Amino acid sequence: MSRAERAGSFCAQTHTWSGREALRLTNGVLNSTVLRRGCSIAELRLIESEDAVSGNLVWESPWLGADHPMGDDELARRYGDANSGRFLHHYTGHALCLDGFGPASAREFARGSGLHGEAISRDWQVAAQGSGELRLRTLLPGAALVVERAFEMLPGEGVLRVRESVSNLASASRNLHWVQHATVGPAAFPAGARVATSAREGLTWPMDYEGSNALGRDASFEWPCAPGADGCPVDVSELFCAPHSGFVAALKQPPERREGFVAAHDPATGLVLAYVFRSDVFPWLTLWEENRCRHASPWNGDVQARGLEFGTTPFPLGNEAVDAQAPVLGMRTSRPLAAGGTVTAPWAMIAARLPRSCARIDDIRVEEDAVTVRCGTERTPLPAAGIASFLFAQGGGR
Repeated sequence: MSRAERAGSFCAQTHTWSGREALRLTNGVLNSTVLRRGCSIAELRLIESEDAVSGNLVWESPWLGADHPMGDDELARRYGDANSGRFLHHYTGHALCLDGFGPASAREFARGSGLHGEAISRDWQVAAQGSGELRLRTLLPGAALVVERAFEMLPGEGVLRVRESVSNLASASRNLHWVQHATVGPAAFPAGARVATSAREGLTWPMDYEGSNALGRDASFEWPCAPGADGCPVDVSELFCAPHSGFVAALKQPPERREGFVAAHDPATGLVLAYVFRSDVFPWLTLWEENRCRHASPWNGDVQARGLEFGTTPFPLGNEAVDAQAPVLGMRTSRPLAAGGTVTAPWAMIAARLPRSCARIDDIRVEEDAVTVRCGTERTPLPAAGIASFLFAQGGGR
């Protein structure tokens, strides 16, 4: 364990991860790695003792290697098409979808975007570092947006706070499609692990999933049971229970919820990765699962991944298609951004090991100085100083 990890104070250091330039963040409780290209959170580990650190709680892409310039023809050969390749070439862990959720249109592609927007393929520069915070910033030239991400860890807490801001450089207002593309995998959350969320009312994907749909298409449901492709109910809170299948489903946050949450939890080990965020900022949760059914490159029939994506937009259909069908389930599907305006979004990811007596997470609530996990009648407060103020007293929804 390094001196910084033992000290327990926030530290950010240059790092190389899977051959890529990165920054390594630590506070003595968490280790996290943020990639310089894309600003993705590629790694989050819980430091449990001087000699014990958990595995990576976010999904690691099996095809990710050293970053190097790649033309559209090479991207198409490696990833099936250049539109998808502009995202997949950089995709691992927790990525940022901005401005776009789904494939880029021909016009957007010509401006440099691709699947899920430009943010993942841009270089991010360090805007500020010190006083317990690291800020990274980039320009999305095609979308005419400036994006900033600030990372903060307080001593003694298993909490990574992230505060994002998006500024519109254009002279016209626009609809913003802004989604946190968080992904977990079987290394930390194998079959038997479960997803918990505050979202309740849902709708299944209206399209085909590689001819291997686990769920029926375009069907409404109430969490956690969705109609299966064969008409039988499927508990979508269970990870990797239907081999060689996949699905996409969207759920909206209840209007009475101040804070939304989504979490992955393995009862066998107690490990939990939870996200908390403002429901008025990110009203949608998109769940998807790939369970060894995509056989084309780079998936090669051997990938297991579960997406826990919270954002402004329910389905990855592309911006034009999303805007054309709005609203969905009575909820908006994008966020307005005025000409020259700026919007912000604070959210946090929490890593912990819950008591073995916790078989299923029933709720997660944000209190002033804690994030409290409820399993039945058992409540486990996880220290998070000022977390309520961080989420709700900073104008995050404005």
